[in-house]
Amino acid sequence: MKRFKMISVILLIGSMVFLGLYAFSYFKVQHINRDYAPIGDFVSVENIDLHYVRGGSGQPVILLHGRDGALQEYTYSFFDQLAEKHDVIAFDRPGYGHSEWPANKTLSLKTQTRLINKALEKLQIENPVLVGHSYGGAVVLQYLADYRDKVSGAVLLAPVSHMDNPPDGALFLFPKIPVLGPILTHTLLVPFGKTFAAQIYEQAFYPHTPNEDYVDTMTALYLRPSNFTATAGELSVMHQSVRALTPHYKSISTPVTIIFGTEDQMLDWKNDGQRLADALLNAELIKIEGAGHKLHHTHPQLVIKKIRHAAALFR
Repeated sequence: MKRFKMISVILLIGSMVFLGLYAFSYFKVQHINRDYAPIGDFVSVENIDLHYVRGGSGQPVILLHGRDGALQEYTYSFFDQLAEKHDVIAFDRPGYGHSEWPANKTLSLKTQTRLINKALEKLQIENPVLVGHSYGGAVVLQYLADYRDKVSGAVLLAPVSHMDNPPDGALFLFPKIPVLGPILTHTLLVPFGKTFAAQIYEQAFYPHTPNEDYVDTMTALYLRPSNFTATAGELSVMHQSVRALTPHYKSISTPVTIIFGTEDQMLDWKNDGQRLADALLNAELIKIEGAGHKLHHTHPQLVIKKIRHAAALFR
């Protein structure tokens, strides 16, 4: 009887802690969605809404963020300056920021490029320059392989281009665990994930220091269970997607500029930069000595210059 009472007390305390964490996470996410509400518009494709922000006029430029990002990657960096001479559209990729994702489908590169292509068709965007950072660069490369006749040029910022081994992302396995995964994601992630997320951005910006407002915004959006679950879904097929894409590099003739920092802590410029430049038919590789992964934040003028050069080539 004594043991039964002890077990009952433990279960009661555990239930109270679980409900408390769940309630805290739920209301915290509501506050995040209110405090970091959508800043742009939505376009619906395949019954999902993609969030984007658009500004300026002229030759269109499409901006795609990486795995730890949202469209604020660009509004916090060079969006406004680029929009002085171009029609600039920055997307929340499917599942990120305020964009939905098709939960019944894998977030493969093929899926993402198909959705983005349909969004551009709805927005009547023709012959854009595509800009992709990190895994957003891999999305751009898939787009060049699948829709090469619809693109005038591309600028890739520290892109993922080769993946010999599956990525190390044990933490992102949680949402995939039956029953237990969603419970952990909806209870532990929001209250305890901030330190983990902050470390990602510190590593990504190294050797520079990220802007505090940027980190607060990106961390808040990134740690919502829906965003984290989509990230896990993307990560689970990342290796397969990139490996399937690499044989197509030799057939991509679109002019591509690749920019990499030599001190990048997330990717290796030789593996993902030099190998890609060697594989593509028409590529320029620019190495920035001492630069890290977030080149659009730390070297915006160089990036803008290369985007405008890519746009001018099409005229």
